[in-house]
Amino acid sequence: MLKKLFFFCVLLSSPALASDVIPQAYRAADNQYHPVMITSGLDATGKPVVGAYQDLKGQWHDATVSVQACGVDANNHPILCPVSVTENTLQDYVQKSLINTANGIASLDSNNDLTNPLTSGADWLGAWQKNATSVDVFAQGYESALFGGQTATGEGNNTFNPRSLLVQSDPYGPYSAGCATGVAMTGSVYNSQFPISQQDPHNGASAVVGVGGYDTVANCVLVADTPARLILTATGYTATSVQLATPLTAAQAAQIHPNMYITTNSPNPALSLTNTSGALPKRNLYAGFVSTSPSAGDTSISVYAWDVPGYGTKASDQIPQTDTLDTVWSAYTSPTVFLGGGAASSAFGNNWFFNLDASNLTPSTSNKSLIHQITPLEVDLNIVNGTAPNNSVDWQGISMNAGNQPAALTTDSRQIFLGGNITQHLLFDGGEGNWLINGDNIYVPSLKNQSLTAQNTAQLYQEWDQWIGGANRMRFLLWNSFDNPTAPQGWEQAVSHFGPTIDGDPVTEGDPGGSKQADIEWNRAENYGGLDLCGYGHNCGFTLTGDGNISVSGTSTFSSSFSITGGNTLYIQPSTLDNNLFSGWCAPDSYSISLCSNIGAWVSIQSKGDLRSTAGGTTSSSAWHPDGYGNWYASNSSNDGGISGGGSIASSSYTLETLPTKNELDGARLWCSDCKLNGISGVVVYWHASISKWTDSQNNTPVN
Repeated sequence: MLKKLFFFCVLLSSPALASDVIPQAYRAADNQYHPVMITSGLDATGKPVVGAYQDLKGQWHDATVSVQACGVDANNHPILCPVSVTENTLQDYVQKSLINTANGIASLDSNNDLTNPLTSGADWLGAWQKNATSVDVFAQGYESALFGGQTATGEGNNTFNPRSLLVQSDPYGPYSAGCATGVAMTGSVYNSQFPISQQDPHNGASAVVGVGGYDTVANCVLVADTPARLILTATGYTATSVQLATPLTAAQAAQIHPNMYITTNSPNPALSLTNTSGALPKRNLYAGFVSTSPSAGDTSISVYAWDVPGYGTKASDQIPQTDTLDTVWSAYTSPTVFLGGGAASSAFGNNWFFNLDASNLTPSTSNKSLIHQITPLEVDLNIVNGTAPNNSVDWQGISMNAGNQPAALTTDSRQIFLGGNITQHLLFDGGEGNWLINGDNIYVPSLKNQSLTAQNTAQLYQEWDQWIGGANRMRFLLWNSFDNPTAPQGWEQAVSHFGPTIDGDPVTEGDPGGSKQADIEWNRAENYGGLDLCGYGHNCGFTLTGDGNISVSGTSTFSSSFSITGGNTLYIQPSTLDNNLFSGWCAPDSYSISLCSNIGAWVSIQSKGDLRSTAGGTTSSSAWHPDGYGNWYASNSSNDGGISGGGSIASSSYTLETLPTKNELDGARLWCSDCKLNGISGVVVYWHASISKWTDSQNNTPVN
């Protein structure tokens, strides 16, 4: 006698019906199936008509079952037993009164697609559901489950027009409940929770506090180092197979399909691969693709061929060796193969491909698409239904975090990679007053629609900051100021600055602030095309004009070495100038330094103090001292260069035979070391230009 029956009825197309199959239903009390009728109406003779039922194998069938009374129960109710089972077509089984009605079923179109939702109400699955009868083993894989809008094209088997699939959700809690859609790539056995609001609600208040963001996520993708579907011990290899240590079980064989990754722990010792310090080593392991599905009890798995991905030789008939096994990626002591999942090398959270048919990009009479613009990802924020309060939305944009163990990352790991050959790799389109870059003490503002005016007197271009000893913020600036307001409207009104300031906060507009240090300024004081060096950002002492001239104001001191390129002149401009005459130092040749003027006028040297010669120190060892009347006195004074200490004038020493006779000026004098006068060697001789002759002080011809 059956007291409690538990079953679930689903309508499917009718399979072949075995003659010994009778209606069954499950009874929890004894964990067995029992004969049962499922009444959906009466036939013409008044007997119950039994519809869908479940057989001993757990399959459901559509049939008409004739029954008769075969006993009574404790309440004297008849027990009906089946006497015949006749399979029905769907049209025979479904009563018209049940089609397109509440608690009934939906009708089908010519493609056997449902023509209205499976259920009525707020939650519904539309008539566009379609299960493909087969799969493309390369494009979709042997275990793909297709779900979405499709209609048959009528152009061949398994060809469909895609239609939209809409998903509407309301995430409401932590972990998976916080996801609208969730994709978990963690292997064949689900063993991870989605990391949304990572707290166990059972912990009560501590969970509420620890949950932090109290997040909900529209699309959560959980990627892990996916475990291999199967890890099997091998005894050896052939060119097209792996030989297994133990036969495959039915469960194992069912998980292996053609085109599945299969990777060995056998390196190719003939390959010499150079690794880079800090980066992943090159994976030198034989691998391949499964070629056929094995069966339970098989002791081998067929592959197309073996080689090392990315680095192999592409030679045919390679056979993995088993003498030396991998110790870099795994440390199994026996030959081992990894199938599916973790047999791969990498895992991507999202990997987008966009295929463009080149024939559609050139106008022709055969174009099938007008799409020319491709945007991989656009993220927009729209606030609707009114004006939001200022600062009421924390817009995070795109955020990336490389993890909590940076030392584990290879040295060639990256956050963003912009590759390929393209004119613009990174394009900013910020608004006025925005920071285009604000991070790690580097500031780049948006200059969009900005203009220097009498009202907006300064604008930052870029700033680099660094803290010094934790006490001061050294800010290095590139900025413009509106410092030539009387100049013609335009670029001439602006002065560009480049230099540091101490402390203060970065600003996109206005004077950068802080304590300004020496800087370089362009176009200062209407010095267009010129450059100035300025102390404290305003004491400008060195000016280079646009035509290449240099002027120095204020006190100028030259210490150490100072060089002027040969042939050039260093002019010194008088403090009061009324004749455009500049005098200065020039170097007419490699051995001379001279006084010169800018217009060829005579120049003179004057001194209000001593002209001194030093002997390597700061104390004068000889000097010329002016007497105020145009006369000079030689001195060897060590302090003030006065005349009291006496002194002498020395000239070059010659012999009588070497006295020069060319280019000498009248009145020139020299020391003749071997010339004699009054019996004494050493005579001062004088040049007489009128007779081209040297004489001694008594006008005698020098002798020795």
